Amino acid sequence: MPRPRSPDSQFDFWPQRIFVEELDARAIAGERTRVQAMYKVRYERDGGIHQVFLDHHGWYCAEHGPACSAVREVTARREGVSPS
Repeated sequence: MPRPRSPDSQFDFWPQRIFVEELDARAIAGERTRVQAMYKVRYERDGGIHQVFLDHHGWYCAEHGPACSAVREVTARREGVSPS
């Protein structure tokens, strides 16, 4: 029996665009920040913005933690690979 199609199946032909913007961590968090890198990630079909950081704890999303897909997007782009 075939699986039912999800309501988002019409988007299969047009992959979701993902916008990644590198931010200046020192300008935002101050000169004494331990944050080494800061990114803003926005998914085309999702509301909201993911704030992704690299600090002494490693990579993580401010809201969802290290397992967030936005973290994978940022780290893959930094390594020059396509995560999707």
